[in-house]
Amino acid sequence: MIILNFSISMLRYTKTLKILCVYGKLMNEFKVYYEDTDASGRVYHANYLKFLERGRTNLIYKTKYSHKILLDKFNLIFVVKACTLQFKKPAFFEDSIKVISAIDEMNKVKINFNQKIYRNSDLLVEGEVLVISVNKLGKITKIPNEIYLHLSSLKN
Repeated sequence: MIILNFSISMLRYTKTLKILCVYGKLMNEFKVYYEDTDASGRVYHANYLKFLERGRTNLIYKTKYSHKILLDKFNLIFVVKACTLQFKKPAFFEDSIKVISAIDEMNKVKINFNQKIYRNSDLLVEGEVLVISVNKLGKITKIPNEIYLHLSSLKN
């Protein structure tokens, strides 16, 4: 197994795993496909939200729960309440990008994620995403202790 040093927050990743949780941060590696880009070959601005969503979802999967289990067993859905993105540089068709996701703050009904997208060591996008927990009817509901403990262990 080859371990490469990645110069962001002392993060190490293995090229073969593509997903690694270190120091409360989760890194996912994605390839930019043609469908992600606009006519210029740059990632279309709204598509960065898709990459960030995949990063948050994989962070939640680290709790050993899927969104389906959260819904079926706990009547819990995480929805985005607010997000702020800062675009620094574009990603291009066929780039390999890394999405780093971390939980900055959380309480029983909300989670604030800090997320960054990199191409190698170049910061492309910074994002803050606030999600809240709701039930099937869309009413705000508390995150069950079992899940809260798992998520808080991943907190920065």
